[in-house]
Amino acid sequence: MTIAEMNKRLGEIVAKLGEFQNLADYTSEDLATIKAFNTEAEGLKTNIEAKTALEGVVTMAAQPAPRATQAVAPIAPKAVVNDGFENGGSFFRAVAHSGATGRVDKRLVNTASVERVGEDGGFLIPTDFRTEIQSVVEGDDSLLSKTRQFKTSSNQLVLPVSETAPWDGSGIQAFWEGEAEGGTESKPVFRQANLRLHKITTLVRVSEELLEDAPALESYIKTEAPAAFVHKINNAIIDGDGVGKPLGFLRSGFKVTVAKEAGQNADTVNTANIENMYARILPKSIKNAAWLVHPEVLPSLRLMKFVEGANSPVPAYMPPAGLSAAPYGTLMGLPIMPMMGGVKELGTEGDICLVDLNHYITAVKTSGIKSEISTHVYFVTGESAFRFVMRVAGECPYSKPVKTENGNYEMSGLVTLADR
Repeated sequence: MTIAEMNKRLGEIVAKLGEFQNLADYTSEDLATIKAFNTEAEGLKTNIEAKTALEGVVTMAAQPAPRATQAVAPIAPKAVVNDGFENGGSFFRAVAHSGATGRVDKRLVNTASVERVGEDGGFLIPTDFRTEIQSVVEGDDSLLSKTRQFKTSSNQLVLPVSETAPWDGSGIQAFWEGEAEGGTESKPVFRQANLRLHKITTLVRVSEELLEDAPALESYIKTEAPAAFVHKINNAIIDGDGVGKPLGFLRSGFKVTVAKEAGQNADTVNTANIENMYARILPKSIKNAAWLVHPEVLPSLRLMKFVEGANSPVPAYMPPAGLSAAPYGTLMGLPIMPMMGGVKELGTEGDICLVDLNHYITAVKTSGIKSEISTHVYFVTGESAFRFVMRVAGECPYSKPVKTENGNYEMSGLVTLADR
């Protein structure tokens, strides 16, 4: 059978299988028929992929060697991506067309962009398009870029961690020496933090209608795929449970939680809370720290007042011009970042956090985002699937807050406000 004939037969099988969807119960005969159709469909898909790959190799081998020609000035060429496509959308259309007809676009073959992956088959997305997605994921809206990040070619990262302070009697210490006295020995104390990289996947479904509009498709993919990655990674950095994903800082033993004030109303944030949280952030973290807040917290900040002696209360956050002016965007001199996900609702621990994410370690695979497209995953509905995969690890490697030398006052680079 030709590829076209196999695709036709595959469509007939899909139509037959669709007839079974409305049945309330299946007889043993129905189940046997469905199983037979599924087996035949899998065989057809395997043969289609094999023949398509073979034709691609034959086509590439048949390309004549380029002849030496005299260089001439180019005539206003269109801007193209590295694989000869005018934009990412035109690349996606070429892939979808090859899957539907079995005829592979020469630009896919000539640039060695064809790559069969898994049982469904896929095409490797051009490198420069993949890089653009990566840059959005690690942009200003992502917490990933604010963490202490390591690149690794492995799926596991082991880091030595020291939690000793110069005054706690362990680790490396300094001593005052009297005249003619020998030095006192000390040695470093480390433990190992083991970070395992977890796979995060974005699967984007695209209709046949959208495939017909290449510029719109490119814009859609470039918007939706990074947004999905950013949302999931931010959630994990803040409150991930560590099961198949990073362990969030809200679950870290290094975190310090500030108690609410006596008699404080439910679902509020007041000046005493802010002062007490700021007093718990490590001095070296002040220059890097930021407030991560739920948007519902913002009205509390804008209405917050400081009372100084006999003076009238003055705004703690809102400029003197009142509501007509933009808020400062800082609190205690540190930036405020409203977050749509990850942070908790107003009144729950995690609705406002003062954090220096340099104390949170992430590891990302050096290969970046792996990107594929398949026309077979949603064959029944006439849709194509674009898959983006990356591997990320994350956790705060420290097990407890830091205590001051005098008074045993607990401080941290991760500070939260308790439930109210």
